[in-house]
Amino acid sequence: GMQTEEQQTTSALGQARKLLKAIRTGERAQLGHNHYYAMTLSGASGRVMVRDWMEGAFAQLLASIEAWFSDLSIAHRSSGERLAPDPKFLAIGGALVRELKDLPASTTATLWRAAVTRQAIPQSLMGQALDRFRSALIKDETFNHARMGLIKAYFVRKSSAGDQHMKPYLNPDHPDPAYHCGRLLAVLAKLQHSALGEVGAGVVQRFYPAASTAPGLTLGRLVGNARNHLGKLENGLSFWYEQLIGEVMGRLGDRLPRTLDLEGQGLFALGYYQQLAALRSPKKDVQAKQPGDQS
Repeated sequence: GMQTEEQQTTSALGQARKLLKAIRTGERAQLGHNHYYAMTLSGASGRVMVRDWMEGAFAQLLASIEAWFSDLSIAHRSSGERLAPDPKFLAIGGALVRELKDLPASTTATLWRAAVTRQAIPQSLMGQALDRFRSALIKDETFNHARMGLIKAYFVRKSSAGDQHMKPYLNPDHPDPAYHCGRLLAVLAKLQHSALGEVGAGVVQRFYPAASTAPGLTLGRLVGNARNHLGKLENGLSFWYEQLIGEVMGRLGDRLPRTLDLEGQGLFALGYYQQLAALRSPKKDVQAKQPGDQS
C-alpha cells in the first residue's frame, strides 16, 4: 500500500540507522534511494561538541560503506584462503591504541569520515597501527585483523589510483620490493620453525624491527644463516623452502633495499602477514607438498 510521508521518513531513518550501524558492527545492510545528513558529536568537558557534518546521496553512502569493508578486507591470520570477518568500527580505533580509553575523539571522527565519505586514511594513523603491530609481534601476540586491514586500507586509498596491487591475500606480483622483504622474513621464520621447532625468541622477535627498517643489513645475514636450517630438513621439504626463498629473492632483483621509510615498513608488514597466512593454509601444508610444486 501507499506509505504516508511520515512512514517513509521513519523507514528511511530506520534504514540509515541500520546502515551506519553496519559500520559499527561489521554487518552490512541493504538500502534505497534517499539523501542522508550526518552529524558527528563528542563530549568535551561537559559540553557537546560538533566534530563533523556530512550529507549526500544514500547510494553514495552505500558505495562508501561497501568500499570501507572491501578496503579493510584482509586474509584471516590462520589461513591465506579465507577472509577475516568484517571489523566493527571500534575495533579499528582500538587497533591503534593500547586501550580504547586512549583513543582521541578526533581520531574516531577521522575514521568515521573515512568510512562515510571514502576519504584517504592519514599516514599518521597507518604509522600508529604499524607501531602497535610491531610491539604485538615482539610480544608474540595474536595478529589483530582490524589493524592489518587498516594498514592495507591506507595503501588502497593512498592516492586517487591507490595501490591496485594490494589485495586481501598474498600477491606474489606486488611491484614493491619492501613487500617482498616482508615475505622473505616470514618464509625464513617458518623455515627456522620447521628446522628447530620452538626455540626461545624466534627469528622474528629478534630481527623484525631491524629487518623492517634496514632490510639490506639484516635479511642478507638471515638468508645466509638459512643454509644451516635447510640442512636439518628432509630433502623434499628442504627443496621446497629453497624454491620458495629463491622465488621471493627473485622478486627483489639484485639487492635488498638498504632502508625503508614508513610506507615501505607498512608494505613490509603486509608482505610478512600475508605470506605467513598463505603458509598457514591447509592445502599449503609443506610436508604434503611435491618438490617443485609452486601452486
